[in-house]
Amino acid sequence: MIEKTSWFQLQPLYHHLREQAENKKTYKYLEVSATFFLIAVFLFTAIAPTATAISNLVGEIKSKQILEKKLKTKINSIILAQQNYSSMQETSQYQILESSFPSRPRYYQSALSFSTNSKESNTYLKQLTFDLIKNDSSATTDQKQLFGITTSNQGEYRSFLEMLNKITNNRRLTDIEAIQLSQLDNKQKSSSSSAFINLNLSSKLFYLPTVSNE
Repeated sequence: MIEKTSWFQLQPLYHHLREQAENKKTYKYLEVSATFFLIAVFLFTAIAPTATAISNLVGEIKSKQILEKKLKTKINSIILAQQNYSSMQETSQYQILESSFPSRPRYYQSALSFSTNSKESNTYLKQLTFDLIKNDSSATTDQKQLFGITTSNQGEYRSFLEMLNKITNNRRLTDIEAIQLSQLDNKQKSSSSSAFINLNLSSKLFYLPTVSNE
């Protein structure tokens, strides 16, 4: 005789199977969640520092590129300044050489220099004459490179010393050939101080003439 099983008898078994299925589903959810959690931890602990390092490196590279551009600009400015300074130095040296040993006689400038020295030394320049060397075949090369200046001054002895010091320290090449001191005559004494004397000065100034192609 077959024993019949009722629904009430199978209900506990059904609940047990249902609980087992739900437990398996829960385990799977937990397994998936744990997997995602481990992946997130791995990303945070391993990939995140690497990404941060890469980002920092990219930032440093960009900042170095900007700094390199600025340095290049500064270097170019320094090179340009050095070139300008060298050009100015060459011009300045040429001007110094030209003022000390000019390529032309520059008579007016020479006369102005003697007049200024006399004025700054508180001496009275009575007369200034040029002694020009004729440019002929009998003149030597040295004679072609100089001309003479004769000045007649009136003043005190100390003023003459100061004037001579200014002439010798002048940048223009000047050779003082003769110095002649003399007392004032009666007419000059009546119009000047008794401490004044006459000074006649003979000098030669040098220049570099232009070479002609013959």
